[in-house]
Amino acid sequence: MKKAVLLILISLMTSVLHAQEADAHIASLVNNEEWFALAEDLPQYSDSMQADYLRLIAEAMLAAHTNRNEEAVAALTKLLSEHQSELGTQTALNFALLRLQLIGKQGHYAEAADGIQRIIHQLESSGMTETQALRTLQKHYAVLRNYAPLSVSCPEKDIAVPFRLIEPQVTKREEWMRGGKKAYKGNLMTVPVLVHRKEYPFIFDTGAGATFLFEKTAREMGLTILPDTVTVNGSQKGLRAWIDSLQIGEVTCRNVVAYVGLSDAIDTLMTGVDAILGMDIIAAFPEIQLHMDKQQLVFPAYPTSMPQGIKPNLLIDGSLLLRAKKDSVPLTFHLDTGCSTAELYSTYYHKFAAETDNTAQKDTISTLSYGQIHNMEVLLLPDASFMVGDQPVSMEEVYLYPSSGEYLHQHDGRMGMDFLRAFNSITINLKDMYLHVEYKE
Repeated sequence: MKKAVLLILISLMTSVLHAQEADAHIASLVNNEEWFALAEDLPQYSDSMQADYLRLIAEAMLAAHTNRNEEAVAALTKLLSEHQSELGTQTALNFALLRLQLIGKQGHYAEAADGIQRIIHQLESSGMTETQALRTLQKHYAVLRNYAPLSVSCPEKDIAVPFRLIEPQVTKREEWMRGGKKAYKGNLMTVPVLVHRKEYPFIFDTGAGATFLFEKTAREMGLTILPDTVTVNGSQKGLRAWIDSLQIGEVTCRNVVAYVGLSDAIDTLMTGVDAILGMDIIAAFPEIQLHMDKQQLVFPAYPTSMPQGIKPNLLIDGSLLLRAKKDSVPLTFHLDTGCSTAELYSTYYHKFAAETDNTAQKDTISTLSYGQIHNMEVLLLPDASFMVGDQPVSMEEVYLYPSSGEYLHQHDGRMGMDFLRAFNSITINLKDMYLHVEYKE
């Protein structure tokens, strides 16, 4: 009998220790924003966790990064209604704001605006005066109060849309651009989009968090310009416009909120591009296929089942993130179809510094983003090899930014169109969150 009691006690102690380890591990992943690791580990740790509030936090954050905003809102609602005391005031406020932002992202603009206004009132009633950032966020949704959410409709069949590969035309290139050792002219992918019966080329851009128009294009389309100003690309002032309907082949997207870049920020730098189709629209589809040989973008009637040997390797964090591996070392790339080339960042350099220093050449180049020109000291790698899913990838001549420290550069790099053009077909599945590539025969 004593032996049986001892075995039970040992079992209980082991269970408690395992639960504590599970909580500590998941908390560490959440605190460090290691979403890929969380996606892989949460299913196996969830049943062992002691803290229900921590499980809800993990489930909410994972859902928010895997295109399941309704599930994220449900988890946050339960978290805030049942675990205020465990969270504490500031943490509860942060999660309440995140919940409202996700509600706004779903197109429930009035609910988001009213919820943020209540928070502002509570804070100011308690003596807090620094609420300008919240007021800006509240106005962001209040302006859209009477508009309907984004919706997508299409016939129940595979829909193929032709795309074009274009070379970006940069004006006055010789006056500002410093060319590097790499003799490369990249391409961007454009799809024909019909707005008010006129066709425009939109860049298909998984690196853009939202659909974007240049000011001259928005006004030519006759769009409703919303009565507020916004920040575009982190620092540039812009506007927003309402697109009642746009068509991509036989697909109709209604109630699109597009960001509008002011003319003087970019028109003097780039020509030949009218607009950008961003992740707000792209993420509305369960799957998109790119057939590079036929130059077709396909919206399949039904998403493809995840192939054997493939694990979920995509996340949404504003833009699209891709998980890869090099020598069993995990890598995280921005999967950016709005980037003509590929580039690696300082986090990659620190993982493979010895290898890089032995093979790379120093160089200096100029780069262009919306409203900004950067002169960058870089390293030119003769090649970069890694694994994506079950496929090996080998790329020649890739620039690496060894001292990059911007927000985007917290990941290992950016894989753009020259990465995608190596393959015959690419499946971007945003239901099960995986990228699958097949090489040209």
